[in-house]
Amino acid sequence: MNPTHAPFSHEMSGRLGPVAALVMIIFSATVQSQEPQKSAEPPPAKPAMATQRPMISTGIGDEAIARNHPDSTVWLTNADQDRTLALFQPEQSLPARGALVILADEGVSAASGGVDALRAPLSRAGWAVMTLGLPAPPFAVQQWLRQQSRAGPDFAAKPSGKSADPQGQQASEEPSSVMIDVMGSVTPEKALNQYRNQVMASLNAAVDDLQERQYQRIALAGVGRAAGHITRQAGQDNRTSDLVWIAPHFYTDESAGLTEMLASVTSLSVLELYSTFPGTDGPDRAIHEREAAMTRAGLTGYEQQPVAMDRQPRAREAHKLSNRISAWLSWERKRD
Repeated sequence: MNPTHAPFSHEMSGRLGPVAALVMIIFSATVQSQEPQKSAEPPPAKPAMATQRPMISTGIGDEAIARNHPDSTVWLTNADQDRTLALFQPEQSLPARGALVILADEGVSAASGGVDALRAPLSRAGWAVMTLGLPAPPFAVQQWLRQQSRAGPDFAAKPSGKSADPQGQQASEEPSSVMIDVMGSVTPEKALNQYRNQVMASLNAAVDDLQERQYQRIALAGVGRAAGHITRQAGQDNRTSDLVWIAPHFYTDESAGLTEMLASVTSLSVLELYSTFPGTDGPDRAIHEREAAMTRAGLTGYEQQPVAMDRQPRAREAHKLSNRISAWLSWERKRD
């Protein structure tokens, strides 16, 4: 009890009746409880999160992958001195048949189950294998691509270049507050081109590395959205002549120009492995439309093969996929 009120409580209680004294004591305690207390200062506010983000943020744990795979990790350096993590496994039988670069689907790392599981069986079949992860595009670019694709079904060689909401979209939903104000003055088209150029630079660096290892034949494989990236790479770099699309999905602008892109590379051969599992009409239609478009364009190096696999291939399907890929690449070599 505050000492300034103690004398009052003892003296006044003798002069007043017991009820009045009790009232005064209660009043005194109330006054004490209302005396100002020194309040704790609130914790300093956290600085606001910066809105500017890198154009490509891997978000796929490259450093952790490198620690977990010390024997197979390769750090590739592109022309801009940017580093890209790759996992490399040499061939386990001689003579080597060649090397295969496998680009994972969007937002998937080089060590993901479906991609990483392909390294061992292909290596036993005589192929050196290098896997790369594929960062997803900036969030606002993803949103913009979705908007472009809502006009109709996604299939190849559609003149208007408009198609349905693409299947297999792996972009994670983020709060609307981080939509691409982060690009500032950069338009979605320019941001998309920057993103694709950086992916191309990583593929170039992978091919460079394999050439330095003296592999004469280098093929490219892409899972899901990666199919579009490896096709652009082959269209601009004649060091690769064989492409493998594994459960491919193409954005609108990619579908619209796919046959033209392939027709411009006369020596290019393409194997498309598509899922036989039932899905929506759009993606299934895209498979058949793609085949028809390639036939109309006279692209004899294009082949489709159905595979009983998930539409997003898993590790358990690596054996059957590797058998298809290895057999096709071997047949292509004999044909050459």
